[in-house]
Amino acid sequence: MAVARPNPIVDVVDLSHEIREGMLNMGGWTTAFPVIDTLAKTRTLSQGKMGVASRMILVSEHNGTHIDVPRHFVDDGAAIDEVPLTKLLLPGHLLDFTQKGHGEAITVADFEAAEERSGQRVGPGTALVCWTGVDKFWGRPDMNRLRPYVPAETAMWMVERQVSLFATDLVGMDNPDEWWEPTHLAWLSNGICMVQQLCNLDQLVGKTFLFQAFPMKTVGGTGCPVRAAALVLGDDTA
Repeated sequence: MAVARPNPIVDVVDLSHEIREGMLNMGGWTTAFPVIDTLAKTRTLSQGKMGVASRMILVSEHNGTHIDVPRHFVDDGAAIDEVPLTKLLLPGHLLDFTQKGHGEAITVADFEAAEERSGQRVGPGTALVCWTGVDKFWGRPDMNRLRPYVPAETAMWMVERQVSLFATDLVGMDNPDEWWEPTHLAWLSNGICMVQQLCNLDQLVGKTFLFQAFPMKTVGGTGCPVRAAALVLGDDTA
């Protein structure tokens, strides 16, 4: 007879910002939800037999809490539909950079110090979650400037450590003055996907969790908004 065991998932933390009509985003693209049908219209047309509401979705692949995949920067890089789900559901490794100020580089030395504080080595098989605390500025017109950044040299350190997935609350990760985005290129040209514009990372301090960020399976997609979440694990995870 099977023995019932407790569910090791004790909490689910929503790490995603809302996507709203007309919301601000870095690229200046429109976000809209054009109405297809309303309940009132379809009830009138059907003489009360049914009511249906539906909308279209018009949104950039790189808006809000979203993932970047190699096709974003690399001609033959993996597109959204080619990224296996095993790369998007991984044990999370939270590193704290909340002491870094606006315009400051998060250096390799910073990552090594945060790694030591976490008690866990940065390496393959995990989602490396970079927490800076800047989600409190999310939605402001200048949000891309109110943050530290990850230099390309630091990104290459993660490539050498074979990080499986990079995730962060940052709005953009490069130095905002480097419009050619060498940090993006360092990761994406080496097959490392990135999830950005997370929130609520403060709720993961001291916790063991699985990180997940699933996009729609869009053929040829260069990125996609995601519903990112942390599945917080209890003591009995065997």
